[in-house]
Amino acid sequence: MARLHEHQGKSLLAGAGISIPQGGPAKSAKEAQTLAEEIAGPAVIKAQAWITGRAAIGAIRFEDSPKAVSEAVSDILGMQIKGFTVDTVLIEEKLEVESEFYAGVIIDDQSQAPMMIFSSIGGSGIEQIAQEHPEAVARLSVDIRTGLLDHQARNLVRKA
Repeated sequence: MARLHEHQGKSLLAGAGISIPQGGPAKSAKEAQTLAEEIAGPAVIKAQAWITGRAAIGAIRFEDSPKAVSEAVSDILGMQIKGFTVDTVLIEEKLEVESEFYAGVIIDDQSQAPMMIFSSIGGSGIEQIAQEHPEAVARLSVDIRTGLLDHQARNLVRKA
């Protein structure tokens, strides 16, 4: 089973011609500061760990200067988060967000099939969103022989 960190998924999206925020992964405070200098504006620092709810535990931070980015990255690298040691952060430009959505693909434990999850409420902590707003989260088991079909994707979005 392949697992992608956020920066890896965004790289794939960029390769497919989808616009992503300026930035990239860093494994040190110095690399992060260099990326922040290239961004030349407010930046977001995101710990790369296969969990949700990173913002609530301080693993996503917003900073206004390259020096502040470097200091935040020093705090985040090495964090122990639910069994993961953070060794990489994603540094990207901070964008004004008009609305957020959540989309993810997981392997369903019972069927061992891919499951697409979509929510009209984005952000961090999909588990909490699903508990508090179950009507805003839709799931669809994806047939590995056909993949996610266009009409299925549209219906998934409509359900949420």
